[in-house]
Amino acid sequence: MTENIQSIPGRSKPIRLAWLNTGRKFWLDVHVYIALSLGFIFVILGLTGAFNVFYFELEELGLPDVHKEARAQPLPLNDIMRIVRAAHPQRQGVWNLHMPGENRDYLWATYAKPEETAGELFAPLRIMIDPYTGRIASETFWGRTVWSLVYEVHATFLIGKVDADIAKVIFKIICFLGVFMFISALSGLYLWWPRSGNFRQAVTVKRGASPERFCFDLHKTAGFYSAVILLILAFSGFAFGYREQIKSVVSCFSEVKAERFKTPAAVKSDYQGQTETISIDRAVAIADQIFPGAPLRWLATPDGREGVYAIEKRQDGEASRRRPRSKVWVDQYSGKVLAVEDPNRFTAGETFLNVMWPLHSGEAFGFAGRVLWSIVGFVPLILYVTGLIRWLQKRKARQLKAGRANRLLSTGRGI
Repeated sequence: MTENIQSIPGRSKPIRLAWLNTGRKFWLDVHVYIALSLGFIFVILGLTGAFNVFYFELEELGLPDVHKEARAQPLPLNDIMRIVRAAHPQRQGVWNLHMPGENRDYLWATYAKPEETAGELFAPLRIMIDPYTGRIASETFWGRTVWSLVYEVHATFLIGKVDADIAKVIFKIICFLGVFMFISALSGLYLWWPRSGNFRQAVTVKRGASPERFCFDLHKTAGFYSAVILLILAFSGFAFGYREQIKSVVSCFSEVKAERFKTPAAVKSDYQGQTETISIDRAVAIADQIFPGAPLRWLATPDGREGVYAIEKRQDGEASRRRPRSKVWVDQYSGKVLAVEDPNRFTAGETFLNVMWPLHSGEAFGFAGRVLWSIVGFVPLILYVTGLIRWLQKRKARQLKAGRANRLLSTGRGI
């Protein structure tokens, strides 16, 4: 029975093997075409992403150490905000405060839309403040430092510095490239699968091998060991530009209501001509009652008369460490809690969407995850170089073979 299924008289190869070889040829062509057309872009995205994983540490590199002494307490946030506003009295509206810790030594105060960078897609003013002394250590606009430029290359290939509208299109295109990276990684896994069943050979680089064999082994092993992370990066990267489409699909299986970082439209402070507002520290204390023991990670000051305090804290187990989702909105006058977002109550769909960013940055797995993600950022370069060398080697071999065949035909020996 098995013999009848596998072979047909007059055929030299089993039907099943022939089918597998046909599929292998197709996926090899797909793999090669994606690599030749988009491989260099993947290299740029990988290298910039490798540095972006440590963006905050790199941005603070070279700044003086914060003046933290034994048992020193950071300044009240109200005092820090007064220092910021005194330095920039013309900048009215929302200020965001990013707390020290989780990749930062300094407290960062950011102003989202300064006039100086109004034509750019995203270029906030960033002020780094010693949380213990209130000393301003640095003031820069996004895109005016080396590491923010690297980040900008990763997001928009620097188009965001030129034209905001075009940059949005470029961002969507870059995110869509995640589809091709996903296909490339999957097809690479398919091609890697050892038909001989020798998995040990498939996951190692042969010692003392020829340059050609070393190049081949390095390509397949680097691709195999990084494949899962590359698939995660590809899908999560796509999700950033096409969140609504993914949300629609996810909603078919699980309800999705919570929106990342968005303040509910109905959440407004009750303005009745008041001139006194509660302090930042008072608003944080109110949020502490909702999420006791959860460290403060981020907050936004009210925007205008109806604006509210938005306060983010991090509960144990949250995947995102810098921008978690344990969030409280507080009336700036009365201190009334207007809305609460608790990721422990998220649906499966909301949780799935919520982990896209910490998965993309590696922070979902702590410092070790970030290190590993950074290392994998160099893998596209390895795959591109070794793959290109391998393609050139095979191309040269085909040309030599064709040349020999032509010579045989010209001399009549091939007849």
